[in-house]
Amino acid sequence: MKKKLWSVLLCTAMTAALLAGCGNSSAPADSTAGETAGTEETGEDAGAVTEAAGEGKTKVRMTYWNSEDTMQALLDYLAEEVPDVEIEFQFIDNSNYNTIVDTQLSAEEGPDIICESPASALKHAKLGYLAEVNELGAMYSSAGTNVYSYDGNIYALPGISWFEGIYFNKTMFEENNIALPTTFDEYLAVCKQFEDLGIKPLAAGLKSWEPMLKNSMAFVTAEYLSTDAGASFGEDYRNGEAKLEGTWNTYLEKWSEMISSGVYTTDMTGIDHDQALEEFATGKAAMFCSGPWDLEAIQSKNPDLVVDMMPFYGTKASEGWLIGGPGCGVAVNEASANKEAAMKVLAAISTVEGQRAFWENNQGGSSYLNGAEFELPEAYSSASSALAAGNVYCPWNEWGDAAGAHETYGIEFQSYLLGEQDLSQTLTNVDNAVQELLEK
Repeated sequence: MKKKLWSVLLCTAMTAALLAGCGNSSAPADSTAGETAGTEETGEDAGAVTEAAGEGKTKVRMTYWNSEDTMQALLDYLAEEVPDVEIEFQFIDNSNYNTIVDTQLSAEEGPDIICESPASALKHAKLGYLAEVNELGAMYSSAGTNVYSYDGNIYALPGISWFEGIYFNKTMFEENNIALPTTFDEYLAVCKQFEDLGIKPLAAGLKSWEPMLKNSMAFVTAEYLSTDAGASFGEDYRNGEAKLEGTWNTYLEKWSEMISSGVYTTDMTGIDHDQALEEFATGKAAMFCSGPWDLEAIQSKNPDLVVDMMPFYGTKASEGWLIGGPGCGVAVNEASANKEAAMKVLAAISTVEGQRAFWENNQGGSSYLNGAEFELPEAYSSASSALAAGNVYCPWNEWGDAAGAHETYGIEFQSYLLGEQDLSQTLTNVDNAVQELLEK
């Protein structure tokens, strides 16, 4: 479902690093939400309408785990676009964000506008803490809103996305007359061409559990989760009505050609993310999977490197898919006495101009608002079709309270690569870990 699913810098607020589902060296900017400046206010009454210093202005409080400078262009835009509303921005360190916001909402207090991770939005929607935003949500790609939906309603608007694809050495492709792939089989053929030339096709730091997690899930997204048949899998999975084992096997058996063809090798489990980045940046490998957060590091190691990014592919030709998701969802407190003013703010954000302002301090991502497209650096030109189609998706975002089990998935696939267990056991182990988390 091109533009279906909910895609594309971060997973649960339980750990903003999940936003990107990334580790220490590969985390997108928005996932490093724990900046240390700021205050932790814990108790403004959402039931009281507050008047700002300017006559006739309604003050609304907005919380986020990222500092104000990551939202400054948007806040400046809103000050002009919604002049009768004054936004009081409240930074809360990520280590305390859930605790503080949960406490306030349970007391029918707290911020009027809340930046939510997919997991926290699902939890708060179930508890009735969030106002539905269906009318505004209809203006966005379902790839962005599905992750913020519950029981048929949308409870948060998707923020600017984070994404990860496959960086490639453009010069190396051109000098060897190697065409970019458009399918998974073509990608494997490209890898074989580089191997025959004595060039390592893909640098991968499999000492981390992330690369195999993202690469395999991108393939399943293209083959299954993006189709009508797989569209409800995430919701069914978090509700205990579906399993990976018995559902994903066929797709992952095909993806396992990444291992059987020698693109992923067991010795890569001794290589970390930074070592793999070094291999790619210095021309020792043709490709490397990562996102915008690593571009500066790559270019600093080799300023002459001409780099581009391609998406991940399934077996059928398409725009491809990127792994990623909304940096945050913007929600309204159901108990807020300033709900009308808060909705005005969300309406202003839901314009091309509002999305551009949102994007200004978060360049490297894309918007889910229909018709909102922004020019990205040349380094992402070959991924532009996937981005324009809204084909940016983070499967574990839909796992709800079990989103943290995505790490278990990655670890289990390391064991699968090493031959310590078969695919069926690998998926069963993940299912068991998810079930344990859902039962807590």
